[in-house]
Amino acid sequence: MTPDQVLIGAIVVVVVILVIVGIGRAATRRRGANEDAFGAGGVSQVAVGTTGVTKTALTPEGVVLAAGEQWTASSASGTRIDAGQRVRVVGQKGLILLVEAVVGSATSTGAATPMPPAPPSSPTA
Repeated sequence: MTPDQVLIGAIVVVVVILVIVGIGRAATRRRGANEDAFGAGGVSQVAVGTTGVTKTALTPEGVVLAAGEQWTASSASGTRIDAGQRVRVVGQKGLILLVEAVVGSATSTGAATPMPPAPPSSPTA
């Protein structure tokens, strides 16, 4: 055998070993309980009563920080809840939290205020 043939043979052996080790590691990898659904260890539900803070105004929908994650949330009563307001989870529809303002948690941005009524729709011809 020539030195070139020995070198090619050694490279082939190393590649085969790396492929076998990689397949073995992938087959034995342990996955988190909800990694397929949410990745990075996220949760799909937040317990009723959990408190959080609005990141955007809920008019009536926006973003809150609850259980250490940002969630889409909707005001359960349909009232506007300003950004920075403390809220409490009162329910959940899919991945949308239903929240209400925590009484006595007014911040410099103000307390929860009623939403203005929607303008009447005009008939189209």
